[in-house]
Amino acid sequence: MKQYTTTYRLWWNFCLEKNISVFGRANRDILTFLQYTSEKYNYKYGVINSNRSALNLILINDIGSDPLIKRFMKGMARLRPAQPKYGSTWDPEVLLSYIEQLPEDLDLNLLSHKLITLLTLVTGERLQTLSLIRLTNILENEQEIQINITDPIKTSGLNRVQPTLYLPFFKERPKLCPALTLKKYIDATKVFRKKEHDFVFLTIKRPHSVASKQTLSKWVKKMLELAGIDISQFKPHSTRHSSSSAALRQGISIETIRRTVGWSEGSSVFAKFYNRPLSDRTAYAKAILSNSDKA
Repeated sequence: MKQYTTTYRLWWNFCLEKNISVFGRANRDILTFLQYTSEKYNYKYGVINSNRSALNLILINDIGSDPLIKRFMKGMARLRPAQPKYGSTWDPEVLLSYIEQLPEDLDLNLLSHKLITLLTLVTGERLQTLSLIRLTNILENEQEIQINITDPIKTSGLNRVQPTLYLPFFKERPKLCPALTLKKYIDATKVFRKKEHDFVFLTIKRPHSVASKQTLSKWVKKMLELAGIDISQFKPHSTRHSSSSAALRQGISIETIRRTVGWSEGSSVFAKFYNRPLSDRTAYAKAILSNSDKA
């Protein structure tokens, strides 16, 4: 529920101002709130729908089935449709080339930045998901490292499968190998890692507490900047756009991309035209890393 903090803060203030119960049952109040925030902050449909979902988690009544709210949401979808954040994207090879020229032995600062950046590229996952990687959920074999995400994420829900990340041992370019980088990071943090710190990512400065999603985002942003990518235009989340676009250019099917980055089946209208068997579950990661071979 952490991703809905802003919504709950707005809802709390709205309830105080209108003198209504935070857990009230009146759908008209919810409708008024959605309209009020959409007008005040000029929200697009995606944010309005996120606010609706957030309230649906804490209120007793089923907001989604209310005919007036459904009608309102349909109207917002027409008036303020969700727009793509980026009209274009950057080539991940730019970032990979920068990472590859870094020294072999990195200090904790650069190693931390390198690992989270590689993970965003080769998994296509959100930073929130990557921040939830636990040591106890990491499994290793000769070909790959498998990471099961067991904590609730943005897309978690009833009967929804939690993501599993697959990191190949990329021997062709060892400096870009996400699996080896992860192992190096775990080894480097053993010295100060406390027993209760099961989450992999720790802050660089003492007392080395668990790193938040916001901290990881700053690390990725710094790496983008060092690689020469325009951070005034592209935010840390753009790694998801960049890597998925590159995977498609490399010939990876829409179906494979969809499964790897965690998009629902209905999120891609082209899935049925590119639906090929998933022969290699690390194909997405290898496509991103292999792109540097052709530079």
